[in-house]
Amino acid sequence: MSHSLKYGAHIVEAQKNGTPVVALETTVITHGMNYPDNLEIATKMEQAVRDVGACPATLGIMDGDLIIGMSSDEIERFAKAPRGSISKASCRDFPHLLGLKADGSLTVAGTMMVANMAGIDVFATGGIGGVHRGAPFDVSADLMELGKTPVAVVCAGAKSILDLPLTLEVLETQGVPVIGYQTKNLPAFYSTDSGLTLPASADNLEQAANILKAWRELGRELGR
Repeated sequence: MSHSLKYGAHIVEAQKNGTPVVALETTVITHGMNYPDNLEIATKMEQAVRDVGACPATLGIMDGDLIIGMSSDEIERFAKAPRGSISKASCRDFPHLLGLKADGSLTVAGTMMVANMAGIDVFATGGIGGVHRGAPFDVSADLMELGKTPVAVVCAGAKSILDLPLTLEVLETQGVPVIGYQTKNLPAFYSTDSGLTLPASADNLEQAANILKAWRELGRELGR
């Protein structure tokens, strides 16, 4: 892609020092909540990453540039923007947003794509998209991106309004490892338990890290 990535100063410093970087999305800011609640949650999300010794990288598209680690002023600009003035950007939307030098807040799929371009391995979010109830052919691009992009997504499961059994089926078809952390069942965004059993789980952070390491090593061997 000819469009260069624009890194925030804190991301440059983190990469220089070997500090782990965690990607964060921006649709929660522009589409999930109204101001000032959206700004408050964005600030808390970044602080939660810092509290565990990592560096937050809030990703977005501003004036046609891919921003890796938005500044506090840039996050506030997104938070205060009138509802609907900033496009929700999934993979299909990148060409026109970049080409027309527009703004875009990134979905799960969009964030994964940009994080991978920037060499960020871990992305934390709320709930992923999935298969819509009563419309089995309406499948979120999130699931497709999870199947092809080597970025680990830490989330609260899929949104509870979705068809969760079918969502798990599509994830299986895409070859996506779905690992519960201290739970045997799939969370459902606002609910900790959807009642659907997961194929595997990790009891602690060491187990989760070992699973993540094995996934990355296998991906490299398979050329993914």
